Parts: sequence; structure tokens; C-alpha cells
Amino acid sequence: MLVTLLDQVLSTAAWQAAGRLPCVTIQLDTQFLSAVKAGSFVEARAEVVKKTREIAFVRGELMVSMTIVATGSAVLKILQAATGH
Repeated sequence: MLVTLLDQVLSTAAWQAAGRLPCVTIQLDTQFLSAVKAGSFVEARAEVVKKTREIAFVRGELMVSMTIVATGSAVLKILQAATGH
């Protein structure tokens, strides 16, 4: 569940940076730093480190009560809008 949440948050950051063009995850690296108890509120943060025309590099973290429980980085492919031709 934590990896899915992290992927969603990183993908959303890339999507916004890409002008809301669709993005797909090419690579996702995750580091687990602490256990998370069922029912805990998990806060997610992400930032785009670099964006080119076709690729976004994003990193982020998951926190429970100000404690980082997981970090991750992703490479996402930005899908260009169809031209309709």
C-alpha cells in the first residue's frame, strides 16, 4: 500500500509539472525506513527534481506524525498529446 501511495503522489507531481499530460512510471525506487501501523494517517510529499520534454525525475517521502517512514524516487515518461492526424 505504501508503494502504491508513493507512486500515485510522484506521478501526480510529474503530471502537474508536465502540464497535465499523462505520465507513466518507468522506474520507481523505494526505501522503507520504519513500520506503519494499520490505521495510521500517512502524509505524502513530492517534488520534481528535473523535467525534460519527455521525462520527469521526481522524489518524495511518506510521513507518519512527522516521522519519515519511506522515501522514493521515480522516473516517469511524459506522453505527448495526440495531434489528431
